Amino acid sequence: MREQPAMGIHSRRHGAVRLALAIVLMAAALWLGACASRQGPGRSANSDLPELRIGIAPNYPPLAFKRNGQITGVEAQFAAKLGPALGMQTVLVGTPWEDLIPALRDHRIDIIMSGMSITDQRQQLVSFAHPYMRVGQMMLVRRAAAKRLRNNQTINQPTTRVGFVSGTTGEAYVRQHLKRAHPQGFESVDAAVAALRANQLDVFVHDAPSIYSLTAGSDAKDSPLVGRYEPLTEEYLAWAVRKDDDALRTRLDAILTQWNADGMLDSVLSKWIKVRRSPPAANSQGR
Repeated sequence: MREQPAMGIHSRRHGAVRLALAIVLMAAALWLGACASRQGPGRSANSDLPELRIGIAPNYPPLAFKRNGQITGVEAQFAAKLGPALGMQTVLVGTPWEDLIPALRDHRIDIIMSGMSITDQRQQLVSFAHPYMRVGQMMLVRRAAAKRLRNNQTINQPTTRVGFVSGTTGEAYVRQHLKRAHPQGFESVDAAVAALRANQLDVFVHDAPSIYSLTAGSDAKDSPLVGRYEPLTEEYLAWAVRKDDDALRTRLDAILTQWNADGMLDSVLSKWIKVRRSPPAANSQGR
């Protein structure tokens, strides 16, 4: 009977030991988890492959936009194919258009894949890979006003409300060539098109792929919107990397050369852009 207290003390001691051991194990697990979350830059938590963070502004259909909450379009499909080609895991990082270049230069992303065109100003800040597409600025108008807004002369009037996505070279075109018109900036293609449909805007200027996607299809003849398919500029779309990242740019150039040779580029572009026309050799401006 006297052994019972002794057994109770022994049991309590074992309980304390087990508790201490559990605390140590829990602390170790937390420490290991923290170490796993603090991997080196560019290393994915779910893969042994290095991670490529792709900056993309999903406001440019059909190149980059959201469908059912997911980023999709030309650039997203390119990104999915680029990962295996580079031996890396690609991660799309939704980024506001105006923050893409700052995010790249600040090492918050590794590459810009967002329908960005090559301009002299941007080339001062980033390096571009080989262009993957040649396009140009175009105009979108309401069908009811198409005859009245038939050319730049009739459009370039103080009463004409001309829209663009802010910070793009669509804006640059409007401000340079339609100086008499009333300019209106929007955050996205969708916002501008909604204003055009609601008669809050007369003309929308943007890259050809967007105009094509908005006016192509079997129901295009019944659409209240029509495109003026005369390209206003010549522009080249390309991916951008940091100016000191020559290694990545060289690898991208090699992949793009291969994709152009084996038809991969045209296959992806044709899936998303049903109509394509070559722009004139004019102003080298773009989104």
